[in-house]
Amino acid sequence: MWRNRDGATAVEFALIAFPFFGLVMGCIELAIVLVAGVSLDLATAKVSREIRTGLVSKPVSANEFIAKTCAEMAWLGSDCTVKLRVDVRTFDSFKLVNQAPEIIVNGQFQNTSYQAGDGTKIQLVRAYYPWKVFSPFLQPGFTALSSGEMVITSSVVFRNEPF
Repeated sequence: MWRNRDGATAVEFALIAFPFFGLVMGCIELAIVLVAGVSLDLATAKVSREIRTGLVSKPVSANEFIAKTCAEMAWLGSDCTVKLRVDVRTFDSFKLVNQAPEIIVNGQFQNTSYQAGDGTKIQLVRAYYPWKVFSPFLQPGFTALSSGEMVITSSVVFRNEPF
């Protein structure tokens, strides 16, 4: 009985199948999260340019800013405008940007602000998108909400052009 090797390959595959497929699924999910992060970065930078160049003739509301950002990330679906949070703040110097308050405290979103400044003002634009993570291997590496979702963030700091 001990010399019979029939089925050894099936047993070996059964031993490594779960970790192998878990690792493959984790890699696929990480790739999707990275694509979402890059999409959020590009959308935030593009929509923030309207603030920077003064193309906004009137102060755009936070909801309009969110709608424009989500339009740039249409592949995320219709719930983007519900999930996406933006925080736009104005500063007089770059040193003060480091003192901007945290938006996520104890796993909860705090109140965000939307202050588009005048020409030559320093702007900090932050966008936050909650993302449901299925792989338990990815959760320790990301900021998490109390709901268990991780948060994909994008930040842009710039000085407005004189307008």
